[in-house]
Amino acid sequence: MFDLLKVRPARRAAYSVLEPFVQKSAGSESQAGDWLQPQILGFLATLVTLIAERTCGQLRTHALAAVQASVLNALTGIGPELIGEEICLLSSRRDPAFTAGSLGAIAFLEALDAAPDPQDGDWKALEDLWGEHVERYIRPNQPFI
Repeated sequence: MFDLLKVRPARRAAYSVLEPFVQKSAGSESQAGDWLQPQILGFLATLVTLIAERTCGQLRTHALAAVQASVLNALTGIGPELIGEEICLLSSRRDPAFTAGSLGAIAFLEALDAAPDPQDGDWKALEDLWGEHVERYIRPNQPFI
């Protein structure tokens, strides 16, 4: 019961961190299905989990799944059921790309902790990690810098 009270602030926190990065990536060329690539989904799902639990403490499985599904749905437009299925499938298979994305999320959160105030504008480490774990898979024909 108390976990359900944590869902809203957890969703808000995760969404507020990811939204500016997703908006930069969601150009006219990207499609909803791009976000379902294992590397990207592992990165985003793990990052949502880490931010949610940092904000609200440990959450039970159903509450955490609700946070992941609602945040990723709001950011990508993909239905929450499909997102949940893909996360479960890739995780249970121990998909290497999904795992790499998950590890990238840990590095991203560490860089976020070390980042200056967004108003200062120097988020190069975050932008580099986002590029490595998201951009390069959304725009595979463009060189990764």
